[in-house]
Amino acid sequence: ANQATRDSPSTRRRGEAVMSGDKRKEAKGAEAPADSKLSTPPKGGTEERLPQKPPPSTFTSVFQEVMATFKERPGIAILMTVVCIFYAAIITGYYASHHNMTRRLVEMQVEQQKLRKLNAEILAGSYQCKADASEMMPEETQGRPYITTLTVLGGLVVLGKFLGAEASLAKQKMQDYKMAFTAGDFVSYRLDYYFSTSKWAKPLVLLGVTFFLILAGAVGLAVSKGGSLSASVWESWTFVADPGTHADSEGGMVRLVAFSITIGGMLVFALMIGIISESIGEKVDDLRKGKSRVIESGHTLMLGWNDKSLAIIQQIALANESEGGGCVVVLSENDKESMEETLKASVECLQGGLRLLGTNVIFRSGNPLIEHEMLKVSVHSARAIICLSADGEAADDADSRMVRQVLALKGIAGSNPDGKMEAPVVVELCDVDNKELVKLIAPDMCEVIVAHDIIGRLMIQCARQPGLAHVLENLMGFDGDEFYIQNWPELEGLSFDEITCRFDDAVPIGVKTRDGKIIINPSHDFKIQREDEILVLAEDNDSYCCNDGSFKSTAKSCARSQDHVVDKEMMLFCGWRRDMYDMIMELDQYVAPGSALWLLNTVPVDQRAEMLRDQGNKGDLKLKNLVIKNAVGNAIVRRDLQKLVAIDEHGKETGDTVTLEQFDSLLILADDLAIERGADMQSSDSRSLASLLIIQDIQKSLVQQRFEETGERVVACDPISEILDTRTRSLLRVVDCKGYVMSNQIVSAVISQVAECRDMNVVLGELLSAEGNEPYLRTAWNYTSHDGESASFWDIAMRARSRDEIAIGYKPRDMAWHDCVQLLLNPPNKREKRVWNKDDTVVIIAP
Repeated sequence: ANQATRDSPSTRRRGEAVMSGDKRKEAKGAEAPADSKLSTPPKGGTEERLPQKPPPSTFTSVFQEVMATFKERPGIAILMTVVCIFYAAIITGYYASHHNMTRRLVEMQVEQQKLRKLNAEILAGSYQCKADASEMMPEETQGRPYITTLTVLGGLVVLGKFLGAEASLAKQKMQDYKMAFTAGDFVSYRLDYYFSTSKWAKPLVLLGVTFFLILAGAVGLAVSKGGSLSASVWESWTFVADPGTHADSEGGMVRLVAFSITIGGMLVFALMIGIISESIGEKVDDLRKGKSRVIESGHTLMLGWNDKSLAIIQQIALANESEGGGCVVVLSENDKESMEETLKASVECLQGGLRLLGTNVIFRSGNPLIEHEMLKVSVHSARAIICLSADGEAADDADSRMVRQVLALKGIAGSNPDGKMEAPVVVELCDVDNKELVKLIAPDMCEVIVAHDIIGRLMIQCARQPGLAHVLENLMGFDGDEFYIQNWPELEGLSFDEITCRFDDAVPIGVKTRDGKIIINPSHDFKIQREDEILVLAEDNDSYCCNDGSFKSTAKSCARSQDHVVDKEMMLFCGWRRDMYDMIMELDQYVAPGSALWLLNTVPVDQRAEMLRDQGNKGDLKLKNLVIKNAVGNAIVRRDLQKLVAIDEHGKETGDTVTLEQFDSLLILADDLAIERGADMQSSDSRSLASLLIIQDIQKSLVQQRFEETGERVVACDPISEILDTRTRSLLRVVDCKGYVMSNQIVSAVISQVAECRDMNVVLGELLSAEGNEPYLRTAWNYTSHDGESASFWDIAMRARSRDEIAIGYKPRDMAWHDCVQLLLNPPNKREKRVWNKDDTVVIIAP
């Protein structure tokens, strides 16, 4: 039939009638024209092509459409995969369980008959037999395998999603970047990426391998034995966990599967033990390297590590001895183990070893300039913070690090409610010119200690007064007597002279007024006001108290002229220091006009002026009292020390010569030039000892030669040597060194005292400078009416007060310095009288 006939009204009516009578025929008739490939055009019209029916769908096209849909909506793919696996597991488990249950029911009936006979014969073992029978019951009768099924499905989903994401990434890299690589290359790259970026990568990979091994083994066991998947999973796990479990397996295929699972389980557990061992080792290494947090409070925090650190730890331990010990936390970029070994070696040293006295020292490795690292060592709860400059760096570089250190601490302090750091912060600088910069950044937070400046002052004072080094060493440290400040209401209204004898076990040296100002050696008419605090020298803060004031001095006043009239001096500095300019300017304030200073070192004379100016940071030397004489030579070469010849800036001899016995003071410095070339503390001290021995021998021979030639007997001055390492102290007695300065020891004591009390920076700063009051050594002739006078120490102290001085101790003439430590400062039995020799030494503080 043609198209016009099919579309006519009558044809449609006939079709409807046929449809109502026989649907199958009508449907067949309706489909037949649809299959026709030709059609007749309408009358009077042209031929017209009808729309073609799309070709029938094939399996490939349907699969491609489904995959395209899954790619666009991966959630649907995952959901359908889970549903299919879930139903497949249920169906498989049902049929496997039904078959296995039928088989085991028959076996169970046979076993139950045996058990009835055994129960009747052995009543005592009936419980055990019933237990064995229950163990023969199939797992499906004891519980539903839902947990096992969900676990397996969840693991498959997670692993499938992960592997799908990795496959998509590999495909994207191949398409976008047109990179050619094998599957092995990609797997190796991704494993390396995960292992290097995540600490959980190794355990997760091991978990995935174990999951696949258990699942594959369970499938193999279920197929070979015919059991349920749930029971097979558990049995597969037992083969993985215990290699001996597969010994009871029966059947060739079952044994092969069990053997394969066991071999895989052995490898898995070997890898697991390796991962666990590696993780524990890494954690132990992190702890050994000092990466963990410090949980402490009230501790002393030391930021940085240098050659003064051990001495500071010793001083802090001495300060905490009366409290049963304390805690010191060290944060440094140095290796934790090396710092611990250094401390251990110092503690175990037989002579002059470090004494911790109950103080714990905790080391942590980290950058002290980073706030996060400082928070790990409980910076907020520290009692005191000490910032040490780094060794081996230029002065300006080291000080710039300290500036950043202060800024980091200021940032941490800003997080406090009041915006302040509760603990005192002591900052060590190398150059005195940078002191104002730190004060500008944090004026109220930091106490600045310039180590080189303190050492320079110490060397000058000790060179001009042999024996003063022993006094300063005891005065600055916590071993013995130190400074304490306390209020005494019963002393209000008294003058400072009247409180001189009010402490049996302390020596008052100053007053801290209620407005915070510290006055050392006040005037005679100074009155103690309310809330004023007395600055004393005592053994401990609880070792002294105020007496009733019953002591009255009966000694007559002694009006003798002072014996410290300054004459012209000739001094020698052996070695070169970076702060030589500051030392010369400081010395110029002490000496009389016309005094000469000889400089003996290896620096060429034409370069010394520029080095003194410190590359333009300092001006030219403008001296009032000193005259500089330059000599070139090495202090450890004998021929350079036999006779010193002055050289001008052009390298020509000026005609001035001198020998070692003619000097009034002779100072051996720790040469900074040698330290810059890599010399450590021990090497520097070795050079100082060698120079000391040579100088002493030359002086002895020159004195003997002069006596033989002229008959004049002269006394050569004792050389003063700067010593950096405290362990060198024992060697100084061997070489009969009467004068030495433990520079690092004294500076460390100053830093420790300031860390314990911020006011000590003002006190010690005045005592070590030419301005204000400082310690002196005077003969007892100045404070006695005659040689052999019997008087108490308080009598001498009252006579010293009449001269505007404060007597703080004494040394008998017939005792060595190291034997009279108890008498040098705050001597005991101040009321008792003793016979004073005119050559006894009185230690005073005076302007």
